[in-house]
Amino acid sequence: MPALSPEELYLFDTTGFLVVPGVFDPSEVTGLRAELDRLHPVDPGFANTRRYDDLPTTSELFAKLGRDERIVGRVREVVNQPLRVLEGYALRRGRDSVLYLHGGNSELLDLDGGTVGRDLSITHTYHDGKLFCPYVKALVYLSDIRSPEDGSFCYIQGSHKANYPLLRHRAERGERASLIDEGFPTLTDVFVGAGDLLILNEALMHGTRRKRTPGDRLLAAFGYGPTYMADWSEWNGETGDLRGTGYVDHDVEEDFVR
Repeated sequence: MPALSPEELYLFDTTGFLVVPGVFDPSEVTGLRAELDRLHPVDPGFANTRRYDDLPTTSELFAKLGRDERIVGRVREVVNQPLRVLEGYALRRGRDSVLYLHGGNSELLDLDGGTVGRDLSITHTYHDGKLFCPYVKALVYLSDIRSPEDGSFCYIQGSHKANYPLLRHRAERGERASLIDEGFPTLTDVFVGAGDLLILNEALMHGTRRKRTPGDRLLAAFGYGPTYMADWSEWNGETGDLRGTGYVDHDVEEDFVR
């Protein structure tokens, strides 16, 4: 089983994510891209973006990927609870697409009954030599992303441990520009190659740069969490994509960026 080294655990703890290069070889990447060509995407409401929903139930190949020990063996070490698949999807992004910043340990959460100041489904804690992160996402890159113009992953440094909300307060001040486009002192880019794995704590405020280059940007994403996260669906060992079955996402930039 792949294990995270002390250095990798330190990086995940201090940055909120970890890139593991070359986990999947070129033939596997080619096969996964071909499988996406076979599946039918939906419009998620983001410009020039197509989403492939519920991969664990719509594709045997991706269902197998979501259980692959090269992913799960690493994720297990930062969740440190009995594990389940919470969601699985893929994104195909074209030119001028962008995913605005979302997540963040301190950002407010909108629920049907009101707004709360802490989303306990995303956090970053340490106890007795272990990390405990209840919502961890694994991103499998199927395209090379070598520059911000390719629509690179970006994040706000330290936001997985932040205490002060940022996005909503900006909206209340009437600031409508996206941090993705205007920048922020600690907004940082991450560049990857096809076949790389990025393990992400959803408590980190993250998004992507606006894609300026031609061609597709493809990735598959799987969310993992403890089995006791059952308020989103019935108890079972593995689930499909739970989007739309009760979970309300935490505050995102797109709520106020137009």
